[in-house]
Amino acid sequence: MKALIHYFKHIGFIYLILLVIYLVNPYNKGFMAGYLILGLIYTNRKFVLGNLDKTYFILVVFSFVYAAFYYFNLEQGMQWLIIYATFPPVFYLLGKKMVPEMEDTKSMGQLLIFLGIAYSLTGILSVGTNLLEGGFVQLGRSIADFWSGQERLATAMGSYFVFNMSIPGLLIVAKRRLSLIAKLALIGVFILSLLCVFRLGSRTQMALALIGILIGIAYRIKSQNLISNFKFVLVLVVLVILGINYISIDLDADYLSSLGQRLQESDNAGSAGGRTERWSKSLINLFEKPLGWPVEEFGYSHNMWFDAARNGTVISFVLLTIFTVVSIKNIIRALKVNKKATFLNSIILIFNIVIFLQFFVEPALESLYILFAFYCLIQGFINKYTENILEMDNNNVSVSIPNQVS
Repeated sequence: MKALIHYFKHIGFIYLILLVIYLVNPYNKGFMAGYLILGLIYTNRKFVLGNLDKTYFILVVFSFVYAAFYYFNLEQGMQWLIIYATFPPVFYLLGKKMVPEMEDTKSMGQLLIFLGIAYSLTGILSVGTNLLEGGFVQLGRSIADFWSGQERLATAMGSYFVFNMSIPGLLIVAKRRLSLIAKLALIGVFILSLLCVFRLGSRTQMALALIGILIGIAYRIKSQNLISNFKFVLVLVVLVILGINYISIDLDADYLSSLGQRLQESDNAGSAGGRTERWSKSLINLFEKPLGWPVEEFGYSHNMWFDAARNGTVISFVLLTIFTVVSIKNIIRALKVNKKATFLNSIILIFNIVIFLQFFVEPALESLYILFAFYCLIQGFINKYTENILEMDNNNVSVSIPNQVS
């Protein structure tokens, strides 16, 4: 705990407080914290100049291009013109600021988990209030936002739980890197989030939980020796047998009323909730309508890259794709640069995979923009972490050479 508090002091409590406010977005005023972060980052000229890189400039170009085309159709108001143009590169730099110079991968991993839970607070408060007022059996799946009272679709509300649903996978890898109290707290957060997901009937979040568990199992097996893996697999087999024999899942139960109904809609599930048809139309429009198309044509594409093309032309699509490819390369590099940091590496891997999967099925730049800004922050975090490790390795090599000569 002392190490984590010291780490928070290194980052600066003002940055953390503003970031949490932005992620929680109370009364839809989180953008004001974003503006303050923008001012704090860009007035620190030395820090900015020392952290400019290829990924930053790609984000700058994408942001300005997307904002420029948004200017011709100000659906969400002039406010979003500034947000679209400035927030991605600013949050990327903020991510770099959150990496300590000295390697402390345990605290870094705990910080990412903390921020993921902070992002989920609005979802927990909104769905939790709905459950207390009406229980699991209700007619609609839309949920009123806790802060504003505005009705939000279940898919958008479900995105708040994207990180919490990966908790089981993280706990599988954590072993002794988290205290018992921390593990119990994370289990409590996951159970609470799972109940909220049941109310929303979100198949996407259930899939993300399963994927997180599978990644966690694979990552732990990869990082252990043969004897430890034998014990681990034996425990898994016992748990699976006990689960099959003693846990009964009734899709008609009240707490599964929304999710059970959706799981039984096989036709709808096979088309990803009708998304595959929209994806095929969007792919055709990339070539037939490269300057974009109105949302009234067939609604959102429910894919971040296709929706970027719809709203910001094929140029935005290409730039966002370039950013995605560069991000994937940076993630792979980060996972290779310090293979001993299994806890942090597993968080980096699982968080990025669940975010990508969420982006693949939702119009993130319009309905999940806070998540996109958070993703940019994680990319900055990853790149600075990699730079620090490589710099330390280079310094060690330069120090060892004269020692060998003497």
